[in-house]
Amino acid sequence: MMQRTENESHFLLSIALLITSLSLIEPVLLWIQVLVFCSAVMRFALFFNLQKHLPTIRTINLLAILSAIVLVYSGWHLGLLLGMVNLLVMASALKLMTMRKHQDYFRLICTVFFLVGCGFIFQQSILYSLIYSLIIFMLLLSLAFHISPNTRLNKQAYRIGLQCLQATPIAILLFLVIPKIDPLWRMPSAKNAETGLSETVTPGDIADLSQSTELAFRATFNGAIPTAQQRYWRAIVLEHFDGHTWSIAPQRKTTKAFNWQLRQSFQPNVTGAYFDYEVIAEPTHQTWLYALDIAQSSDAETWLSRDYQLQRTKPMQSQFKYQVKSYFNAELKDEITGMDRELNLQLPKEGNPKTQSWVLNLRARHSSEQEFINAVNQHFLTGKYRYTLRPFAMPHNPIDQFLFDDKAGFCAHYAGAMTYIMRLAGIPARMVTGYLGGEMHGQDYMSVYQYDAHAWVEVLQQDKGWVRYDPTSLVAPDRLLYGLEAAVAYEDSFLSETPFALAKLKNIEWLNQIRMWMENADYLWSRWLLGFDQKKQLNLFESIIGNLSPYRIAALTLGVMLIIGILLALFHYRIWFPKIDDPLLHAYQQALETLRRNGIVKPKSMAASDFVHVVNQYGSEQYAQQFNMLSEEFIKLRYQQAQASPEQLQQFKRNVALFQKRFKKRG
Repeated sequence: MMQRTENESHFLLSIALLITSLSLIEPVLLWIQVLVFCSAVMRFALFFNLQKHLPTIRTINLLAILSAIVLVYSGWHLGLLLGMVNLLVMASALKLMTMRKHQDYFRLICTVFFLVGCGFIFQQSILYSLIYSLIIFMLLLSLAFHISPNTRLNKQAYRIGLQCLQATPIAILLFLVIPKIDPLWRMPSAKNAETGLSETVTPGDIADLSQSTELAFRATFNGAIPTAQQRYWRAIVLEHFDGHTWSIAPQRKTTKAFNWQLRQSFQPNVTGAYFDYEVIAEPTHQTWLYALDIAQSSDAETWLSRDYQLQRTKPMQSQFKYQVKSYFNAELKDEITGMDRELNLQLPKEGNPKTQSWVLNLRARHSSEQEFINAVNQHFLTGKYRYTLRPFAMPHNPIDQFLFDDKAGFCAHYAGAMTYIMRLAGIPARMVTGYLGGEMHGQDYMSVYQYDAHAWVEVLQQDKGWVRYDPTSLVAPDRLLYGLEAAVAYEDSFLSETPFALAKLKNIEWLNQIRMWMENADYLWSRWLLGFDQKKQLNLFESIIGNLSPYRIAALTLGVMLIIGILLALFHYRIWFPKIDDPLLHAYQQALETLRRNGIVKPKSMAASDFVHVVNQYGSEQYAQQFNMLSEEFIKLRYQQAQASPEQLQQFKRNVALFQKRFKKRG
């Protein structure tokens, strides 16, 4: 039973559990977070002597039963992974409240270590990695105080820090060689348009998304970098319109699923120049990817659907890196089927009568498809339309209200209206959502953020295939050339809901420098650490040992174990070969060790001259005489005015060695 509850060990463990719980703010239920906070406050009160007693076991048991019932009721829909994480956090909070025995402490600290590991399932950014490193340091410090409570904080911290530094090269080595495997769990899909694109777009959704500064993906180019006009990052193709919302057509979903079952990836005919780049996409829990038109990827986990949408074979639960070649001069006219035309002429049965009448008249005056498209573009160009992040609500006949009343909207309004107009005119058209633009960081890589979300139109034209039109660029050319911030500068609506976002304060030089530094650090972290996947690991092995045969892999494993063994030996050789600062005292202690093995132990506080009497009293006469001579010699050398000469020291060592040899442990 532990005698003290108000100690540094419990205090540090409580802080570590509290921070770990807060880092899991998204997967852990709010009432469990409150439970952890209460348990930590209870421990803090004990530490500062504001409270003297722990709750009774009966009280904690009752609270545990009630918590379990509430967790089953409120968390049944969470699934196995989130349910287990919530259960662990809840159990940790209860255990912290009732921790009394050493076993309780070790069980709880092991659980918190495990929860830190669970945290990496949900957050892998450099910021969270630093937070989790700090938590691990606190847990190790807590263990040190638990074992040695009287040691000062600075000494404990120095020792733990030194051990962490010693462990770093071994951790790096293990990171490089431990096989990379796919996760054994399946994350729930809980993302929505607040953190990424959606498979449905109602005008206004993308405007909301434009208030987010979260990173969508990064692209690193090998060679040419696309100009501002070429940075249309394609993500989702929307072909169904119900009068208010654009979505993926059900028939298209069915066709994609069928093609995927047959492993039929779309292979368009592409020639000419291309952009060669690598994308690191942030997790979306969805399968769509981002690429410039027309994209081809050799990655085994990606495939291209017939609407030129690059997809992954399974949802992105964490960052995903893939290689792409985009043929920017190629035309999108492969495999245009009857279904393509049918889907992209679909219209709701009623609604927007003004637009229908206007299109009927305009089409009558322009029989040619191209002339009609040019007339529509001219209408947007000269119609005094306005690009805004603050459009009015359009609950009824939204396209009529947008085209003829408000004349103000975001990219989804313009793309939706143009697509609808084309279909009314009998010209197949569809809306494409993705991102437009991106911020280059030198010549190294490009970052694309959620506020770069965009929508445009693809029109099916004879002999040309699918041709991209962007009515937004006609109304707000700055959006295409200089980005969203420049396009809405007149109304100061860029990131208006997050006024302290670093992206909004980029005009302040030192803040912008900090933002760029953080961007570069996160990029390097994502590319070289999180991006070290199974493929890179195999390439590393092949570069070291050549072809991966079982014998060579076994040799590599043994080599790694040998290196780790050498490192451990280097770190701990002082345990086996302690540093001798006082050779005279060390030799005398060797003589004492011989006596100890023969049953005579010298108390630490006893003087050498007094210990002689003990040996004379309890030891045999033979080695008592020998030890008396050694003691007299030691006292003489120890307390003489001059330091013992090397010759005197060597003679004393020889006498001690002779004593050890003669009176080594009996029996």
